[in-house]
Amino acid sequence: MAEIIACETVTLTPRTTLVLAQMAYAEVSCQAGGVWITQYGDHRDVLLAPGQSVVLDLPTATVMTASDGAEVLITRRAAPTQRPSIGRWLVGLFDPRWSSRASCAVRQYMRSLPQH
Repeated sequence: MAEIIACETVTLTPRTTLVLAQMAYAEVSCQAGGVWITQYGDHRDVLLAPGQSVVLDLPTATVMTASDGAEVLITRRAAPTQRPSIGRWLVGLFDPRWSSRASCAVRQYMRSLPQH
């Protein structure tokens, strides 16, 4: 089990949306109400009822919303120290979820070059 870095209780009022960044390895536990969670680049949507939790696995933006209000506990954990296998690493290079970040970095680099 990874070391706990921080715990925070968040209260979502009815029909509000919360956008969080860098949530990889964080555990979201629903304490009260119901919460809908989605992460950019993940095709799944997660609906949590009281007592349920999910561990987020992507470092992309995370959106949480509650139609009737909710209270969630966010537990941030340190990244695992185990390195991925070479096969998983190679597959990750071609993952379409990272293409926008890569293209953004290339465009920024191209803009920094002197124009002729």
